[in-house]
Amino acid sequence: MEKGRLEDFFSPEEIGALLRKYSLPVNASAMVWNESGKLVYYDFITPYCREIYSAAPQRCEEDRKKRFERALKEKKPFVHKCFAQKMNYVIPLIVNTKQRELFIGIAGG
Repeated sequence: MEKGRLEDFFSPEEIGALLRKYSLPVNASAMVWNESGKLVYYDFITPYCREIYSAAPQRCEEDRKKRFERALKEKKPFVHKCFAQKMNYVIPLIVNTKQRELFIGIAGG
């Protein structure tokens, strides 16, 4: 599978706004990472995550990387429990065109 650029297909804000409709009722944040694993959109960070990240940023980043690699490999949505026991939803963003499949990032929170 090739990697494409998120911005060539959608803006992170468009994806984030769509995710927000689903995450708002359960007080979850909406986040979008590009094809390189860089966070390019988020609406807010929950107080729990803010506290955990301030205490253990390296563990949070390792966990985020693990989710990203799993999304890249499996290419289907999944739920992940992080090291701090928070449930995260992960949706790989993949575009199929003619004979090409492009991984353009992940969305979740």
